[in-house]
Amino acid sequence: MRRKVEGCLVADFNLVHARCTPGSNAQNGVSHGVILDGIYLAAPTGVVCVPDLNLGATRFSTCARSAGTCFVAPHRTKTKRTRVYYCQMDAQTKALITASIRGVAQVTESSMGLTFSRLPAWTELHHQHDALTGKVAKQGSGVRLLLATSATQISLIYRATLDAPESVDNPGASTISISCEGFEESISHSNGDVRVWTGPDNPELVRGENSVATFNLPETLEATSPDVRQVSIWLPHNCEVELIGLEANAPLEPGAPSKKRWLHYGSSISHSMEADNPLGVWPTRVAIDEGLDLYSLGLAGSCNLEHFAARTIAAWPAGLITLKLGINVVNGATMTERTFISAVHGLLDIIREQQPETRVVLISPIYCEGHETNPGPTSAAPDGKATGSKPSGIDWVKELTLVRAREILADVVSRRAEANLEYIDGLQLFSAADSHLMPDGLHPNAEGYLLIAERFKKLVF
Repeated sequence: MRRKVEGCLVADFNLVHARCTPGSNAQNGVSHGVILDGIYLAAPTGVVCVPDLNLGATRFSTCARSAGTCFVAPHRTKTKRTRVYYCQMDAQTKALITASIRGVAQVTESSMGLTFSRLPAWTELHHQHDALTGKVAKQGSGVRLLLATSATQISLIYRATLDAPESVDNPGASTISISCEGFEESISHSNGDVRVWTGPDNPELVRGENSVATFNLPETLEATSPDVRQVSIWLPHNCEVELIGLEANAPLEPGAPSKKRWLHYGSSISHSMEADNPLGVWPTRVAIDEGLDLYSLGLAGSCNLEHFAARTIAAWPAGLITLKLGINVVNGATMTERTFISAVHGLLDIIREQQPETRVVLISPIYCEGHETNPGPTSAAPDGKATGSKPSGIDWVKELTLVRAREILADVVSRRAEANLEYIDGLQLFSAADSHLMPDGLHPNAEGYLLIAERFKKLVF
């Protein structure tokens, strides 16, 4: 938990962390000998502040808590900006977040708190050769903290890692959103770490600082219980985050998830990185509106029907499973017609082994002009829009296009003739008539994702 110390001067230097012990002081540079960027620091778990940047008179506050690690986070008081040093997440907060987080397969302890992945740990062996899959699984598309509380103010402290191509100048922003009984709000930050990618491997990491998202909820909402209500804090959909602290002006407990459990598997279009905020991710929008407990495996560039994905889907008991397939195997040229048909049947077979009665909806690709009749891989046209490749002309290879992928998926559902297996043509969600909402020729914009959400609700529910 973060504790505030009033009256601190600005400590404008790069202090990362220091191991500390209970009850210790740092005075005149003499303590337990921890030096970071020329600053001596030793202090107990809790908050420490720097009232004087002169090393000859540097003192730190102390608090009688257990040993831990102290970190720097920005904070504003009513009168001045301060740097508050605060420590590794305590065991109580770790337990609360671990019990409250929804839409993930694993939670891992980190240097300051907790990180997560939407894929189970055992799958790493299957995708460690592909950096993209592991990276996007750690991004919080559809991930939330579900809390039960009477609090009217809740703060989440986190450290974002944003990805930027070629330059750190415009990495974008990490956004935290909250939803509670019709109240919705989002807070964005651009002060986190940035990975600068000048090539496919070994990005440069530019260090940033922690972010604090503080939400003030209306004091009176229409609630089943006026004292305790369900609050969802939706994590950034477009970057990795380390959760560092969670505090409120009233007790926080894990919320009770909906019994209507929905698992969705898809590509970058389901990941929805182009959404304005986590609430604009189209599966998230559907889950909020329909009162569903969502586990989203919308994995940008990584919906390739792998065996590990099938096993992950099958292992999560769901009332509804939706599989939005086709775009990644076409635009990545990862499959041909010969392998795609078998992979779709294999995916369904593995799911049915563990969930024989679950409703499964197979959804084909939405419109993408560059790949309607052209196979992958995708490249950029002179206007910057995604375009497909020329067919090889080798008939026996049976290269995939979106037109053919839709035909195959419809045929698979027809041939299996299962009462609880359905097919939806992706063009019903987003067609050529909507292409003005697809600026890069491949991904819808924020408005386009909300349109998909509305059409999906009508078709599925």
